[in-house]
Amino acid sequence: MQIREMKKEDIKDCVDLSHRARKKSWEKYEKEVYPQKLFEEELKRYSNETFTRFIDNKSCYGFVAYEKHGILGLTIGRFQEGGLSDLAWICTDPLVQKKGVGKKLLSDVMEYSRKKGCHKIFAYTFPFLIPAITFYLKSGFVLEAYLKKHWYGMDFVIMSKWLK
Repeated sequence: MQIREMKKEDIKDCVDLSHRARKKSWEKYEKEVYPQKLFEEELKRYSNETFTRFIDNKSCYGFVAYEKHGILGLTIGRFQEGGLSDLAWICTDPLVQKKGVGKKLLSDVMEYSRKKGCHKIFAYTFPFLIPAITFYLKSGFVLEAYLKKHWYGMDFVIMSKWLK
C-alpha cells in the first residue's frame, strides 16, 4: 500500500468510497441516533465538487491510500490560521478496515501537516462513534472538547493531537 496526494482522476472513486464507508458506519453504529434525513443530506457533501475544491485549494489537502487494484482509503483536510490542521474526513474501504490503512493515512497527514508548519491537528466526530474515537486515541489524539447539541442539534467531540 502506498499513500499519495489525491488527483482529479481519483474523485469518482473517492466519492464512491466515501459513500460506502459512511453507509456502513451509519447502519452499524449511528442509525438509532443520527436521523436518516440528516445522514442523506451529509452524503451529498461527499461529491465531485467537494473533492475538487480540496484538490484545487492550496490551503487544503487530500491523500489516498492505494494498491494496484484501487483506492483503499482517503483523507481530506484544510489548514487554518495559527498552525492548525483540520482533518475534515478520513475513511477506509469497509473491506480493509482494521488493516492499518487509516493509521498510515493519518500518520502521513500528520507528518505533512507538521512540515507545513502546523503544531496541532484536530477532527470532529460523534461521541457515540466508538471505533472513530478509539482510532484517534490509539493514534495519540486526546479528547479535547465535548460539543453538546452542536451542528443540527447533534453532540460532537473534538479530538486533537499536538504535532510539535
